Amino acid sequence: MAAKATRALGATPAWARPETVSHAAAVADRGVRGESDTIFARIHERRLAAASPADRKALEAAVSELGADAAVIARATASGAPLTAVAALAAAWHRLPDTAKDTIRHPAGAGIGSVRFGAIRAVQVDQTTCGAAVMGMMLMTGDPFVAAWVATGRSLGDHLPSECAAALELGARTIEERWQSLQRVLHREATSAALGPLPWPRAYGTPPWRVDNATRFAGLRFRGAMVDDTDGERVAAAVAHASAALRDGIPVPMYTGGDSSGGLDQVVPRHVVLLTARTKAGFEVYEPSSGRVLPLAVDRLLGGGPKEPALGHWTRVSWMVLPRPRKR
Repeated sequence: MAAKATRALGATPAWARPETVSHAAAVADRGVRGESDTIFARIHERRLAAASPADRKALEAAVSELGADAAVIARATASGAPLTAVAALAAAWHRLPDTAKDTIRHPAGAGIGSVRFGAIRAVQVDQTTCGAAVMGMMLMTGDPFVAAWVATGRSLGDHLPSECAAALELGARTIEERWQSLQRVLHREATSAALGPLPWPRAYGTPPWRVDNATRFAGLRFRGAMVDDTDGERVAAAVAHASAALRDGIPVPMYTGGDSSGGLDQVVPRHVVLLTARTKAGFEVYEPSSGRVLPLAVDRLLGGGPKEPALGHWTRVSWMVLPRPRKR
């Protein structure tokens, strides 16, 4: 409804302007990028170029140590972790359990199916933490040290991300407790001061405008995009931006809800899922209430329809959280 009102007033948000959409579509149309051509790889290369000869040698050794898993080092570098932590991750890699390495490589799994951290399914803690679960999954994707802590409880090179340190204070000891505590920490962060000096009622979940600025991922900034799913052009713009982000290795949080025929409380954003990959038919989506990655056809983003499992059994898309373009 808010998106329709904005449209009626003639206001076009920056992300929906024709030139911005054309650029995003051109990026998306280039196809799937390899792991050597993502936001992580580019940040790693910049850090490598700026490093001292000794630090450069250490980073190159870390990449060599992981071999086929070298993309983990690029993510570690892009997270902003100190070089000592990156080197410690490389040194510890071959001693980690295979289940831990799987979680660190691909926190949201490697395709359609259940998402598991070891033996536990990666589900949201309760009905209010879908947004926090999505933020946690995105954080683990962008920062392998967070993923390593959830999977093993270990810090590497005396580096413990602040979110993990806060979760540790909640007494988390098992994989399941660490994953749940991470959600609680992120939920607390996203709901505090969400209404200026006032907190957001936690029972109402995670406000979209806080996911925009509370998400930590490769040093990027994010912006909210209200989506009018009855407007084909606006949906196409959102799909172009989401596809371009995914091509760059950046997952996209997406809010879903219901139809006004079910009452006004159904129209507001009610659930959060995470777009994790682009496919020929649409997207792969991490849905936190089920702890699964599910397929979503592009045409299901337009105009509602029956309840959709990939949307958390809601019918409509209302909001996306997109990366802000870097100033040139």
